[in-house]
Order: sequence, then C-alpha cells, then structure tokens
Amino acid sequence: MNDTDQGEPPANGVSIVMAVKDNLEWTRKGIESIRANTSHPYELITVDNGSQPETTEYLAAVSDQFIRNDENLGCSGAWNQGIRAARMPLVCIVNNDIEVPTGWLERLVAFLLEQDFLMVSPSIREGPFDYDLDAYNEDFAARLDHRAFPSELRGIAMLARRDLFDEIGLYDERYKVGGYEDEDMFMTIRSVGGDVATTSTVLLHHYGSKTLSVEQRSNRFDFSAANRAHFMRKWRHRYFWRKFHRSRMKWRRAGIRRRFDVTY
Repeated sequence: MNDTDQGEPPANGVSIVMAVKDNLEWTRKGIESIRANTSHPYELITVDNGSQPETTEYLAAVSDQFIRNDENLGCSGAWNQGIRAARMPLVCIVNNDIEVPTGWLERLVAFLLEQDFLMVSPSIREGPFDYDLDAYNEDFAARLDHRAFPSELRGIAMLARRDLFDEIGLYDERYKVGGYEDEDMFMTIRSVGGDVATTSTVLLHHYGSKTLSVEQRSNRFDFSAANRAHFMRKWRHRYFWRKFHRSRMKWRRAGIRRRFDVTY
C-alpha cells in the first residue's frame, strides 16, 4: 500500500481514481499493474458502482480509499465522487481494464507540469496483451521523439490538477453509465480557452471497454444513443469544429502508424 496518507500530501502527489462495476478479473489486473509499477507518490481511490460482493470485498481490501455505491452512478458520478475525496493536488482518472509500464505516472506528471495543458493523457495501445509493455513503451517514445499531440485526449487515463475541477466544474453526470463524458470535459476545457494533449512519452495498454461492453449487453436502455444526443444538444454550436477535429485525429493516428511503424 502507498503511504502518502500520512501527514501533508506530497507537492505533486496523485489521487488515482478508478470506477469499477464488477469485471473482477480485469480490475485485479489493472490494480496489480498500478501497484507494481508506480513509485510516484499516490493514493488509489476506487469507486464501486454496485458490484457483486466478491468485487466489493476485493476493492475494500486493496484501496487506499474505497467508496461504495448501491447502484451504478455511471463513470461521471463515480469519478466525481473520487475527485471530491482526493487528498492529493493532482488527480488521474483511469479505467480498470489497463496495464501500466514502469514509471508511467512520473512521466505523465512531468508532462502535465512542464507543458501548458489543463489535462493530459498517455498514448494507448488496445487489443491482445501479447507484448513487453516496458520495452514497447521505450521504443514507442523514442520512435515518436517524445512528441505531444495537442487537442487529443484519451479517456482511458486523464491527469489534471485537482483545482481545475473547482474552476471549471466536475464531469457532467447527465451522461449515463459511460460514454461521451471524457469528450465533454475536453469541450468544456476548450470553451474556457484551455487545451488538452496526449503524450508519446508514456503508453498504457487498454484491454478494451470490458465493463461498458457488458453493460451494453445487459442494459435495455440505449445509454449510448442517449449520451450522444445529450452531447450534441450541449455542444451543437461547436459541431462542425468537433467533426473536423475528429477527422483530423483519425488521419493523424493513421499517419503515425504508417510513418513510425507502431501500433497506436
């Protein structure tokens, strides 16, 4: 367990916030990876969105702070609970179905503090976890020359200063279960004159929406369509900019794959 809950929080300490709804196998992988590969000062806050007892008991045992909900409040609701409980000056929202390389948090924190972005994220590789993440991470960063990609945010992991949320507000809880809440935060940051970025200095592995895929199969309510409708109503005045931006990101990622021969 991390010992940063003793005394004053470290100047650049991080509250890692993870929302969980069952999927114990993947959640365990994610937490074990974070514990094994994080030396930067941090606390792990897990928010249980109404999981089965086995998952709840596991989270209560391994978390520095554990928050239990009797029902699924969705990603936004759970993330906001974690942010409110955060004792560190920085907050990192992460998915539960991830693997992280050695030194991932140090690099992500350094990128945030050294650059003029309000929120940052690592690069992400998805699919089978059949490679050496540490070795691939180093090769990826070297091939891309540690470059940054402005106006691109990967919702798998998002790092920001805790006080940012005091200034611009928390995640919009009108998004149900999961979907669009990360892009909504990006649009909010843009609307106040700020920007976000993804860095190539650190890359995480994402197994691929393990919780959301289960929720989509078991939920009669089409939350994906409802979330999209809410997003479009809220940001329709920026629709054409968003459409162009998403196309630009798609082209850029394809170009990176071709030019640098990487999976990204």
